[in-house]
Amino acid sequence: MPKVTVKIDPSECILAANCVGIEPKLFQIGQPSHVELIDANGMVQGTEYTFEAVDAQVELIEEAVDSCPTRAISMEVAV
Repeated sequence: MPKVTVKIDPSECILAANCVGIEPKLFQIGQPSHVELIDANGMVQGTEYTFEAVDAQVELIEEAVDSCPTRAISMEVAV
């Protein structure tokens, strides 16, 4: 499984929440005004999170990155 690092730039996030709709197991609307990352147990990981992901989840994260209107989400994959 690849190791994925997902980052959210809170200064760019406008809470369009497209990412939440695409992958609600990773993204949630946080406080005060940006999306935050959560782990498989629902624990908040803040605006940067590194974890092992299956290929299907990597595809969903790529879709979330592409759907962000302000490009506030980035992703790095290490195999």
